Amino acid sequence: MKTLVFASALAVAATSVSAMDLGNGLSIGSEVDMSYVTGADTWALEATPYAAISQYGVTLKAETTVDVLKINEDDVFKGVDLTAEYVWNNMTTYTEVSSDADFEFGDITVGAKIKF
Repeated sequence: MKTLVFASALAVAATSVSAMDLGNGLSIGSEVDMSYVTGADTWALEATPYAAISQYGVTLKAETTVDVLKINEDDVFKGVDLTAEYVWNNMTTYTEVSSDADFEFGDITVGAKIKF
């Protein structure tokens, strides 16, 4: 029971981080994801810092995920994720591409999402 209470308290604390608007459409922020698996008794804590610029409905975003629990190991940087989005009414068109730690990029994903 103590583990559940501790995990819940940390999850609430971790979700209170918000983005900073730097003006002119520039923003920086971070998403923190903490989880606990009961059957395996394992913890995970990942931080995803990002930087974005938004103008006229177009958003360009770069982010990377860091495993905070393994921060002292050699391979902390795993690569960067790049996203471009255009929002118009209820439709979002997007393009995504990711790299590895050596900045070798993989496949490009192009798609559209509609909200109704």
